[in-house]
Amino acid sequence: MKRPFTNMSIRSLILGSLIAGSLVMGSLAACGGGSDDSTPPLRVDLIEGALDAVEERSDSPVSYFEVNATPLVVNLFVSTTNDSVVQYVYDGTTLVGPSEPLEAEGTTFDRALLDFAPDDMLEEVLGELPDSQPYMFVINGLGTDVVASRVEYRILLRSVKGGELAVVVDRTGGIIGTDAE
Repeated sequence: MKRPFTNMSIRSLILGSLIAGSLVMGSLAACGGGSDDSTPPLRVDLIEGALDAVEERSDSPVSYFEVNATPLVVNLFVSTTNDSVVQYVYDGTTLVGPSEPLEAEGTTFDRALLDFAPDDMLEEVLGELPDSQPYMFVINGLGTDVVASRVEYRILLRSVKGGELAVVVDRTGGIIGTDAE
């Protein structure tokens, strides 16, 4: 029986990159370093380059289970032809992967469905939730078929007061709704 590819599966696959990102960001903050105002808190700006890098390596059209951006990297979860998923990690220069395949099933999406403004994605959410720290921007396919008919954009945040929140946004970063995590 195939294991459904869910957000929990994705989160367990990227746990290592989040831990590493937290350690690096914590070290930068402790040293007084960190990003300046021109660097987005999440690397949404790297998504197009990450998609290009994965597609340049592929011999066939690429379908994605998820693409997400953290403060350091973009993670891409790619469907393989044998009902599996592999992970790639892109840091703006280097593409690492693919990982070992894991069995998966679920909705995938093609790049052609993506239509978002990377420079605008975080502005409204951070303006409305100034006491929250974004830790991931997530793109998932939506629909009841194996291939998505549309995508959903989410920004995952942690509040300085505790708790997590997933904010669903439109293609320009406008807030559509929220899910408590």
